[in-house]
Amino acid sequence: MASSLDQAGPVTRTVLDSALLHELIGGHDPRDSTSLDEPVGPLVAAARSGAGGDLSGLRVGVITELGGEGYQDGVRARFAESIELLRGAGAEIVEVSCPSFDYALAAYYLIMPAEASSNLAKFDGMRFGLRVEPSDGPVTAERVMAATRGAGFGDEVKRRVILGTYALSAGYYDAYYGSAQQVRTLIQRDFDAAFATADVLVSPTAPTTAFPLGAKLDDPLAMYLNDVATIPANLAGVPGLSVPNGLAEDGLPTGFQVLAPALADERVYRVGAALETLLEASWGGRLLDRAPELEVSK
Repeated sequence: MASSLDQAGPVTRTVLDSALLHELIGGHDPRDSTSLDEPVGPLVAAARSGAGGDLSGLRVGVITELGGEGYQDGVRARFAESIELLRGAGAEIVEVSCPSFDYALAAYYLIMPAEASSNLAKFDGMRFGLRVEPSDGPVTAERVMAATRGAGFGDEVKRRVILGTYALSAGYYDAYYGSAQQVRTLIQRDFDAAFATADVLVSPTAPTTAFPLGAKLDDPLAMYLNDVATIPANLAGVPGLSVPNGLAEDGLPTGFQVLAPALADERVYRVGAALETLLEASWGGRLLDRAPELEVSK
């Protein structure tokens, strides 16, 4: 979708499973120009070490810009509880400020549509993917392209292509795409400063629990706002991990995000596995296995 933002990673039921899969799929791919030719690191060992629940000597930075106003009460409550569990495991909890994160959402939704528009341009009905010919009139390259993209792209994809094409157009490139890239640099500098104070950074994964399927199709801005806590990692190119950390007042699960410096993925696995162990002890079992039992009555 967006070559400079995409970060593929495993989705698993446990942190250890994620580390096991990550070690298999990680590393350089000669067919992917965006992959790094760097060793993956001891991710499984880090997860197994963290599962012991000891985080002595680790500095955990709580991002002050993420988790405040606009976050669901249950999300904030579970996050605060998880922080106390990490503190009890020996971690030093510090507050860090990343002021440029306030502009991350706007920057992301300029850079991402611009790159998506460029990447999806190859799907023209001629060389790649679907081909749809117009049902009436002459079959020209322009009409085949319009019919193909009209039929093959959904509403959200079309919206992003239109926004991205506009942001890259003559006269607007510097004002939109160029400015967004400058904000991206500021976000990377905020991360650098924060990691000088803390070994990992943490925040809620999302401001709210999951909304019903299709509930925000008519309000894309509200839908995009749910990405506010996770997109700084994409913009800066740092690893992030989300661990289920409880249920909110609506009975739906909340998430706890752990971020580490680039190429320090083992840190997120150590902290994530430790939190998973601590949470399992406090719940008396895994949350995902006990969700129906723990569900808050409506």
